[in-house]
Amino acid sequence: MNIKIKKQEFIYSLCIGILTCIVVGTLFFLGIDIIENRDKNRERLEVLERFLRFQSETHATISDSINLLEGYMAYIKTNPNISEEDTNRYLEQLLSKKATLIRNIAIIKETTIIWNYPIQDNEKAIGVDLTTMPRQKDEVLKVKESLKGMFTGPIDLVQGGVGFIARLPIVIEGKYWGQISVVLDADKYLKHIDKIAKEVNLNVAIYNKEDFLLSPFYGDGEIINREGVTLEIEVFNNVWEVVIEPLDGWEEYESKILILKVLAILVSAIIGFFLYIILYTRYQLNYQAMNDQLTGLYNRHALEYYYQSVLKKAEANNKLIGIFLIDINDFKKINDNYGHKVGDLVLIEFSKRLKAIGIKEKRLFRLGGDEFLILVPGIKDLKDMENVDRIIREESTFRFNYENIDMEVFLSIGLAAYPIDGDTLERVMNIADTRMYEEKRLTKSI
Repeated sequence: MNIKIKKQEFIYSLCIGILTCIVVGTLFFLGIDIIENRDKNRERLEVLERFLRFQSETHATISDSINLLEGYMAYIKTNPNISEEDTNRYLEQLLSKKATLIRNIAIIKETTIIWNYPIQDNEKAIGVDLTTMPRQKDEVLKVKESLKGMFTGPIDLVQGGVGFIARLPIVIEGKYWGQISVVLDADKYLKHIDKIAKEVNLNVAIYNKEDFLLSPFYGDGEIINREGVTLEIEVFNNVWEVVIEPLDGWEEYESKILILKVLAILVSAIIGFFLYIILYTRYQLNYQAMNDQLTGLYNRHALEYYYQSVLKKAEANNKLIGIFLIDINDFKKINDNYGHKVGDLVLIEFSKRLKAIGIKEKRLFRLGGDEFLILVPGIKDLKDMENVDRIIREESTFRFNYENIDMEVFLSIGLAAYPIDGDTLERVMNIADTRMYEEKRLTKSI
C-alpha cells in the first residue's frame, strides 16, 4: 500500500473520529448541563415553595400584632372617654385569648411615650421622647411624616431588653396626634422564627436591608457563601433581605455530574474510535479492492473504472486514449534463479520507475505478475503515442542491484489507441497485448 496515501487516509479517518468524539462529547455535556440545571431549578423551586410557607407564618405573627393595634385604635375611637382601668381590662381580656409574643403596647403623643400596657416592668419607658433614642428616632419620625405604619427591629428597648416594634400613626381630625405601638419580645419572636424554619426544613438568615451582608439579626450569615438564594421581602413598610438554603444544605451535584461527564467522555471516545476504525477499515478494503498490494499501483479491477472516467472527456475533446501494455523480459528466469523475494523487489523498483515518468495525466496499473499497463488520456495523434512509448522505454529500463545480484532489467511494450485500434477497452487491450508479445518474440529471436 502506498505509504503516503495510507498516512493521509489514517490522518483523515483519525480527524473524523476526533471531530465526532468532540461533537458527541459536546452534545453529551450540553445534555448533562440541562439535567444539572433542571435538577437545580427543581430543588430551588421546592425551596422557594417552602419559603413561601415560612414567610406566611412569620408574617402572620406581625399581622396579628398590627390587627390588634388597629382593633385597639378602633375601640378607643368608639369609646373616647374610656378609663385607664377599663382599657387595661380590655387589653388583658384581648391578649389572654391567644398565645401571644406581645411584650407591651404603648401610646405615644407626638414622639413621647405617655402610656404603657402592662405598666409593670415598663415604667421606665413612660415620659421618654423616642427621638432621643438613636435606634428608634428615624422610625418614629418616618411614621410621623408619612402617616404610615412600620415594623422594625430588633431594637434595644427603653425599659430594657430587645424587641420588634410595630407602629401605627394616630390621626385625629386629619392631623397627626401620635402613635400606638406594639412590642414583640425579640427572643420569643426569633425562637418562633426558628421553629417555623425547622418545620419547613430551611436554613434562613434575615437582614435588615441596611445591614445586608454585614450582620443578620437571625441565622447564619455564611449561608450566602453556600449559594444561598437571596430574596427581598417587604414587612409592613420595611424591607428584609432573606437568604435561604435547605436545612441539610443543597444536594451534592458535583460528584454525580463528574461521573456523568467522565462517562460522556468515555462514550464519546468509544464512538469516535469506532468511527475511525470503520472509516479506516473501509478505506483499506476499498484500497485493497482497487490497488495492487505489492506495488501500490491500481489493479485490473480499477482499470475499467478509470477508463470509463476518461472516455467521455477524450471523445468530447476529440483526443485518443493511449494504452501501453508493458512486460518485463525474462521475469520468470529472475524468480527461478534468485527467488520470489528478489522478483518482488524488481517489481517494486520497476513500479517506482513507472511512477517517476513525467507523462501528464497517466494512470498506472499492475495487471498481474510482471504485466503493467499505462493509460494516457489526451493523446493527440500516433506520433504523440510514439513519443510516449520512447519516454517509457528510456525511463523504465534500469540496472537492478541487490546484494551480489547485478542485472539489467528490460521491458517489452505493446501500444494501442482508442478509438483507432478498437471501440472498447477489451479490443484495444487485445491489440496492445498482441503487439507486446510480437515485440517479445522478436527480442528473443535476435
